[in-house]
Amino acid sequence: MDENTQGLPVHERAVVAEVVTAVLRHNLRNRFSSIRNASYYLMRQAQKTELWKGDPRVQAFFQLIDRELASAEELLSHRGPPALAGLQGRSLLREAVDRAFARVRVPGTLRWERSCEDQTPLEADAEDLTLLTRCLLENALEAMPEGGQLTVRTLEQDAQVILEVSDTGPGIPPEQQAQVFEPFMTTKPGHVGVGLCIVQRLALRSRAWVELRPREPRGTQVRVYFPLGEP
Repeated sequence: MDENTQGLPVHERAVVAEVVTAVLRHNLRNRFSSIRNASYYLMRQAQKTELWKGDPRVQAFFQLIDRELASAEELLSHRGPPALAGLQGRSLLREAVDRAFARVRVPGTLRWERSCEDQTPLEADAEDLTLLTRCLLENALEAMPEGGQLTVRTLEQDAQVILEVSDTGPGIPPEQQAQVFEPFMTTKPGHVGVGLCIVQRLALRSRAWVELRPREPRGTQVRVYFPLGEP
C-alpha cells in the first residue's frame, strides 16, 4: 500500500489507522518510560544536594513531571472501541479472492494463475478477508515490477482453509524476514510498509495465522491458515 490513503474505502482507511495508532501508542509508552527513569535518577541525585533542601520548587517540579507522565500514560492506556472491529459473519475465502482481484491491477507483463477450491464458509468478516487478500496480492505484484508469475490458491486441509499467494520476485533477504510484519518496515520508495502488518492483524482477528517462506529457485510464498470450527 502506498502513502496516499485518501482514495481507499472506509474499511481500509480504518484498518490502516488502527495500525498507525497502535504503533504510535507503543512508541510513546517507551519514550515516557525513558523520561520517567531519567527524572527519577536526577531526583535522587538532587536529593543529595543543598539545592533540594534550600529550594522547595525543585521537589515540586519533580512531582509535576511525575504527575504529567502518569496522566499521559493513563491517556495512552484508555482505549475506546477499535477503529473498525470487523463484523463477523460467514464468508467464503474464494469470494474474497474474487473481490480482491477486482480491486487490483495486474500488469500485462505478469503471468498469473488462480485456483480456488474452498467450499466451507469462515467465521470472518468478508471485508477483512478481502483486504487481507488484497494486501498480499499487492505485495506480490510490487515484488515483480519487471514481470513474473503470480499464483493464488485456496484449499481446505486438516480442518483449515488456506490462502496461498506466491510470487517469483527476488524474495526477502534472510536478515529481513523477522521484520517483515513490523509496521513501517519497507525498502520500497513511496510505500509506508504496513501491508504485511495489516495482513497479520486481520489474520489474528479471524483466529488465523500467517506463514512466510521462500520459494525455489526464487520468490516468496505467504500462507494464511484459517481454522474451521471452534478455536
